[in-house]
Amino acid sequence: MPRTAKLAATVAALVLAAALAGCTATAPQQSAEQTSTPTATATPTPAYLTELPAWALGTGMPWFIYPDGFECFGTEGCPNDYVAFFGEPGPFLPEGVVYYDPAIHGDMVTPVDQ
Repeated sequence: MPRTAKLAATVAALVLAAALAGCTATAPQQSAEQTSTPTATATPTPAYLTELPAWALGTGMPWFIYPDGFECFGTEGCPNDYVAFFGEPGPFLPEGVVYYDPAIHGDMVTPVDQ
């Protein structure tokens, strides 16, 4: 066999051996932390208020959650509007927060249509 043919055969054999060595390589062992089953992450706590801040309790008036579409008369808007100050209420209202009822709280707030 000529010298270049021997060289080409040797290079081809080395390439083939390298390719096969990659196929037979074992996967690295994983530590116990990596093989443990994943756990569910804690659900985020909603940002609902559970109690009003001290300054809000000091007003002496209840904080109202007004019905959708309710508009108040005047330039100041609706007084003690819980949603405007603190956002949407959670499933339980903090102490001092009530849903606005015109039959009960009508003298405290003057709606636009009156």
